[in-house]
Amino acid sequence: MKRLLMAATAALALLGTASAALAEAKTLRVAKQYGLGYIQLMLMEDQKLIEKHAKAAGLPDVTVDWSTFRSSDVMNDALISGSLDFASLGPTGIITIWSRTRNNVDVRVATGINAMAWTLNVRDPAIKSIRDFKPDQRIAVPGVKVSGQATALQIAAAKEWGDKEYEKLDGLTVSLSHPDATAMMLGGKSEIVANFSSPPYANIQLKDPNIRAILNSDDILGGPISFNVIATTAKFRNDNPKLYGAFLAALKEATEMVSNDKGAAAEAYLRLTKDRSSKEELVAILTDKTTRITTDVLNLGSFTDFMGKVGRLKNPPADWKKEMLFPEATAR
Repeated sequence: MKRLLMAATAALALLGTASAALAEAKTLRVAKQYGLGYIQLMLMEDQKLIEKHAKAAGLPDVTVDWSTFRSSDVMNDALISGSLDFASLGPTGIITIWSRTRNNVDVRVATGINAMAWTLNVRDPAIKSIRDFKPDQRIAVPGVKVSGQATALQIAAAKEWGDKEYEKLDGLTVSLSHPDATAMMLGGKSEIVANFSSPPYANIQLKDPNIRAILNSDDILGGPISFNVIATTAKFRNDNPKLYGAFLAALKEATEMVSNDKGAAAEAYLRLTKDRSSKEELVAILTDKTTRITTDVLNLGSFTDFMGKVGRLKNPPADWKKEMLFPEATAR
């Protein structure tokens, strides 16, 4: 009888293990945004790196659905509703959704991707600083008030006019995707006179002799911040440990690919996006001192501190590294 019970227990354990494996999702839904800051995700999609690592983890039949969003606010809703598994979010995107879900869905950072400086470009020669914008002029950002660029502009305004005036420029901002904002800036005949942009779109704009940069995010924040991070829910992480690990392994491989051969990464980006930049221009961005190709999460505290101070974040984290990141993520 004792042997029978032991055998039954072992069988149940094996059955439980098999059931757990079978319970993992068959389809992984991943979202990214526009620009060179998503190069690792583009490589993961193009070379099917998630599928490769999922198969190595014993999940041979995983399908990956990729989508591209204009800004993080839409992805936040998709994560919360359960229609998305991994989202690439900017600093304010992850802070906002973490705050909204900390006591329910529990969205946190799985990993960083990279750090790249945002640039505030202008095409009006009279604009020398943020003090020079006129009421009828407009500044394009990926998302009014909610995007990282919009918040960086608020931080700049607070430094210029005081914390109570942090929204001083908000009325001048309009929501445009990076490609659309670039087209408007280069077209020259619109109310859009400035764009808080990111690589390579900022660099494309700066090739026009009538456009110049007056500020960047490193200037505003005193150093680099994660351009974007990868976020997911606690439920997805707990229910899909192998698939979660396969995603992180795929991102690690893609990050190493970019770090080890920036020329090949630039060629892949041009092939996948039909971007008008040259390979040399993209390599210059990837090797620029303001670019860091790393999965470390950088300096989210500069945003949580500001958002808490001005009331945009009711309960800012006491320690963002401990509260906002899953244990696998690294930060500095």
